[in-house]
Amino acid sequence: MKYLSIVLIVFLGACQPKERTIEVVNTLPVNRTDEPVILQRKSIERGFHSSLKGKQILVLQGTDTVPSQCDDIDGDGIWDECVFFVNIPQSATVEYRLMPVRELPRFRQRTNVRMARIIEMFKKYEELNEAERIKGTDTKVTSTVYQLEGPGWENDRVAFRNYLDERNGMDIFGKVVDTMALDFIGRGDDYHSMGPWGMDILKVGNSLGAGGIALLHADTLVRGGIPSRGKYRLITKGPLRSRFVLSYENWKVGNVIYDLYHTVTILGGTYGYESTIQLKGSGKDTLVAGIVKLHSDTLYVLQDNPKFVVLATYDKQAFNGEYLGLGLIVPREVYLGWDTAPEEGHDVVSTYYARLLAENSRPVSFRFYACWELSDKRFASRETFLDYLKEEAGKMAFPLQAELK
Repeated sequence: MKYLSIVLIVFLGACQPKERTIEVVNTLPVNRTDEPVILQRKSIERGFHSSLKGKQILVLQGTDTVPSQCDDIDGDGIWDECVFFVNIPQSATVEYRLMPVRELPRFRQRTNVRMARIIEMFKKYEELNEAERIKGTDTKVTSTVYQLEGPGWENDRVAFRNYLDERNGMDIFGKVVDTMALDFIGRGDDYHSMGPWGMDILKVGNSLGAGGIALLHADTLVRGGIPSRGKYRLITKGPLRSRFVLSYENWKVGNVIYDLYHTVTILGGTYGYESTIQLKGSGKDTLVAGIVKLHSDTLYVLQDNPKFVVLATYDKQAFNGEYLGLGLIVPREVYLGWDTAPEEGHDVVSTYYARLLAENSRPVSFRFYACWELSDKRFASRETFLDYLKEEAGKMAFPLQAELK
C-alpha cells in the first residue's frame, strides 16, 4: 500500500515534447483536498521520450505553479518519484502540466524530520542522517544523547517521535500551528506544557503508543526494540513529503532471527503518518500495530470499507484531559483481527493492537492518526472524528487516477 496508488496511463507520440499534460480524475462524490499524486520517474520519462537526467519536474495548473518534489527513494543519487498535491472537486477531472526544469522553486515547508545528537546540552546540536539505537530504557539517558530522544517527524497538522532506545515507543506532539516546530523544541523547554506551537499530548508508558509495532510470539507481545543492532536512516526530507527507516537486524524472537525494516512516511495536510513494515525471517510470529489504551476503554472497529479496516479510540486521553482520537487504518487483506495487551506484568501493556499478516519479506503498510481537539474542532466530537477516519479510508480505497497525455 503506497500513500496513494496512482494509475498512470502514458500516450506516446512521435516527438519529444517540452511539457506534458496530465489529467487527474476523482471518481468519488467527495472533494479531494491536499491529496498527493505520486508518479514514477520511469513513467514520466516514457511520456517525454527521453531521459530526465539533471532535471526535476515542475507542475503547473494554468499559470500557477503547484508545489512538487522529486525524491531519491533507493539512495542511488537519482530521483525515483515525483509527488505533488492536488485539489479535485467531487467526481471531476483537473488538468496539470509537467515541465522538466533544472531546479525547482523553494516551496513552503509542510513536512520535516528532526534527528539530532546533543553536542552541548541546550546549546549545540548536530543533525544526523543515520544514528544507532541506544541500549536501555531510561529516558534520563536517552534524553542526554538525542534532542527528542530519537527521530521526530511532523507536518503542518501534527508531529510524532520515536524513542531511539529499547522502548521503541511512538509519541505524539499535538500542534496548533501549521509551521514546523521540531527543530526548536526539546532544547531545555518543557514540552509537556502548552507552548505557542502545541505540546506533547500522549502518555505512552509501557504501551506501544501511537502506532508502535511488536511481534506476537506464543501469546506474548515482543517489543520491536531489543535487536542486536538498531538504526535510524533518513531517506528524504522535503516540503511535501518526508521519509526515514528504522531497522532492526539480527532480532532474536524465540529461536528465530529476524531483520525488520520499518519505513515511516509523512505528507503534508493530514493528521497521520504511514508505516511500511518488511519482516525478513522464517518464523511464524504475527506482526502487530498498537494504540495506547491508558485512558480509553473502548475500541471502535469499522468494517464497512471494502478494502480497509478502521480501528480507533476516542476519549479524554490527551495529556491535559482534552479529547484525542487515535486511529489505525489497515488493509483488509492483511488484517487478522484485534486484541488487548495485559494491564501489567508484561513488557508491552495497556495497548489495543491489530494483528497483521506479514509474510517473509512482503511489505505491509498501515496508517496511524492522531486527532486532537485543539488542532481541529472536528475532533471535539467522536462522530466527526470517526467520520474523518472513514473519509480517509474511503479515499485510500478509491485513489485518484492520472493519465499522462
